[in-house]
Amino acid sequence: MLYYGMSAAVAVQVSYYRGAGEMVQTRRVAAAGLHLCWLIALFEGIPLLLLRDKVGFLFTTSTEVVALVAMIAVPFLLFQFGDALQSTYANALRGMARVKAMVWIAFVAYVVISLPLGYLFGFVFQWGLFGVWMAFPFGLTTAGVLYRLFFHRYSRRSQGEVKEVMEVKGS
Repeated sequence: MLYYGMSAAVAVQVSYYRGAGEMVQTRRVAAAGLHLCWLIALFEGIPLLLLRDKVGFLFTTSTEVVALVAMIAVPFLLFQFGDALQSTYANALRGMARVKAMVWIAFVAYVVISLPLGYLFGFVFQWGLFGVWMAFPFGLTTAGVLYRLFFHRYSRRSQGEVKEVMEVKGS
């Protein structure tokens, strides 16, 4: 949840710099936010990975549940980096007031990619719970990469729009 808060701050800063017409700074804010979110994911994920055999005992005494928690630690760690990417750039797009593409990106990433992969890994390959969880990093990373591409596309286009408006005002 820490990087969700950081991503919300990215939306605010992106909106501020976009409004000021500072598109280079807008892209820098998004990149810095992503780096901070990845750092947070790393600091959260490594202890969880190292303590994966013990974390489940914080919530239950069932050894079966604890074993399942330990089994999904690796997909969970991978999930964090894709989730930080998609969270950061989804919020950067919100800060740019460019949210229409997000619906289609989310549909492709989660319904077209992640859902079938979850079925494939979990049931066809018979990886069970581990396989279902292994699909999440693929969907989240796909969403994050596409959000990032759209953000950079919009921020470059907006740079040109900002220059045009400033030239008209200056003349």
